Amino acid sequence: MSDDLGGFAEWRDSIESRMGRLEATVETEARLRAQMDRDLSNLGVKLDAQGRLLQALADTQSEHTAILADHTARLTRLEAGQADHTARLNRLETGQAKILAGVQTIVGLLDRQEDLPD
Repeated sequence: MSDDLGGFAEWRDSIESRMGRLEATVETEARLRAQMDRDLSNLGVKLDAQGRLLQALADTQSEHTAILADHTARLTRLEAGQADHTARLNRLETGQAKILAGVQTIVGLLDRQEDLPD
């Protein structure tokens, strides 16, 4: 019977040792799972922030694209106006050159008349 008690005590010690290791493993795994949950939560927060940042960037880019399109339209109108003003200036310069030639012709004729004997 003493062998049975010795075997039982040995078996109980083995079970208690295994249970102790099992409890320690379970506690370790529980802490790791809790840390994983915190890490996943933090990751979710960071992903949400990244999503908001990307949305803000997309909104800003859309605004800038609209402003650029407006500025492009204005620049196109300004260039057309400048081309019109350049054409008008060229016509004015041509007209002025004709007037200058006419005035010079008149002055030349007047000078010749002064040179004629009366």
